[in-house]
Amino acid sequence: MNYLDIYLDRLSQNLKFLRSKISVESELICVIKANAYGHGDIKIAKHLEHHGVNKLAVANSYEGTKLRENGIKCDIIVFYPDKDELSDIIKSSLEPAIYSKRMLINLVKELKKQRLTNFPVHLKFNTGLNRLGFKKGEIDWILEMLLDTNIKIKSVYSHLSSSEEKRDNTFSDTQIKIFNQIKNIFSKFNKNIKYHLLNSSGIYNYPEYQYDWVRAGISLFGYSNNDEWDKTLLPIAELRTKIIQIHQLEKNQVVGYNNGWIAKKKTKIATIPIGHADGIGRFFGNSNAFVQIKNKKAKIVGDICMDICMVDVSEVNCKEGDEVLIFNKKYPASKFAESGGTISYELLSGLGNRVIRNYL
Repeated sequence: MNYLDIYLDRLSQNLKFLRSKISVESELICVIKANAYGHGDIKIAKHLEHHGVNKLAVANSYEGTKLRENGIKCDIIVFYPDKDELSDIIKSSLEPAIYSKRMLINLVKELKKQRLTNFPVHLKFNTGLNRLGFKKGEIDWILEMLLDTNIKIKSVYSHLSSSEEKRDNTFSDTQIKIFNQIKNIFSKFNKNIKYHLLNSSGIYNYPEYQYDWVRAGISLFGYSNNDEWDKTLLPIAELRTKIIQIHQLEKNQVVGYNNGWIAKKKTKIATIPIGHADGIGRFFGNSNAFVQIKNKKAKIVGDICMDICMVDVSEVNCKEGDEVLIFNKKYPASKFAESGGTISYELLSGLGNRVIRNYL
């Protein structure tokens, strides 16, 4: 079996640290989309709610409804709803981010159909990321559309495309300028609207633009894109498995599919029961990444299979049944991911459901 040990006390410490970095006028939205970045959304949501978090964010209605069905009471923003999800969003008391004319028109129709009033929404604007969002030039249409509706604009927000880059960043500065223009227009329309622009990296690089809310995702789980925060944030999860068999190879014997690796000398190979179906992609194979056994590095050799992979343990005094660490506090998921040419977000959120989440 493969286990993702999740240390909730570390999550608490990360939450405390992030709260220390935002002003008293601002509030934290905890982003737990993609199964809380692979850490298990229900347990994580309950822990955050227990520690006073009252705003969560997810990607779609399925994720939000799942939280509601498991007793989560706080506000839940749905970042990327589809028009076909609006009925479920309303039924589960979720708060959709509306990012296009089509979405707003369909929401208005659905609310009139259900005779609902004062329904909370969040308006997303595209200030340069060019992914989702209204354009600044559509504000007049939005305001005219909302004059005769029962919609409550709870927040207006956008997303920086280059928040990880150090200042001064001309592109981010332009986005901030556009967002401030949008904010000024809506502030005249309704003084109760909240505004947010910053994600985890933005909180670090642009603290003076925290506005009313900020959004923290990957940093909750112990990862950031700057050296200063990395000294304080604690990776909350450690992935472990065990050796299920050991082979002694002679020179020129092969390992894995398509004879993917050839022994250059006598070699000891350990097989571990974790593969690309568990989230350890094939790009980690062929000596790109290593695991840790008995505090020593062991390179992954050959192609990673669906359920298993092989590591060179020639220099490790180990036996079948010994524990294997894929990543842990000292060698975090960000470093393991880097060895495969990817990032912690992809590695963590891609961990499959065969990996047992073990909460400590």
